[in-house]
Amino acid sequence: MVGLTPHVSRIIAIFLAALVILVVMTLLTRDFASTISMGALRAKKLRTITGILRATASTVIILVAFIMILREIGFDITPLLASAGIVGLALGFGAQSLVKDIIAGFFLLIENQFDEGDEIEVSGEKGVVQKITLRTIWLKDNDGVLHIIPNGSIVVVKNFSKTKG
Repeated sequence: MVGLTPHVSRIIAIFLAALVILVVMTLLTRDFASTISMGALRAKKLRTITGILRATASTVIILVAFIMILREIGFDITPLLASAGIVGLALGFGAQSLVKDIIAGFFLLIENQFDEGDEIEVSGEKGVVQKITLRTIWLKDNDGVLHIIPNGSIVVVKNFSKTKG
């Protein structure tokens, strides 16, 4: 029982450190969009980006803590890490278009190329932007037809709503 005490204390320390990091990150990013004075659409985009970054960071923190706890318990994590790398590579190839759409959507939001309500032409379709997500844009044309366009397929955007100056 005495030999188990250092492991238990390290596991508790790892758990508490991960918890503190998660709480601090949540407090720092919770109302980040509200603190910056922007229009409602820009704040909505900033909340989306902040949420994505928070979810990604939370996942990484939890996985690292889990692996550290497994190592502390006595599991050999080397095969686990090697397997995770291979699975990650396979998923990366399998989800290549999804990842391309999400990365393109992330940059669309950051670069503010267009907003909801703007009239644009993209992928040969012209209409008013109804919705922007990380994966797609929803574009309604003059005939009322809704076009859902994956962000990864966007090459050129013509924005008729933005003017210079």
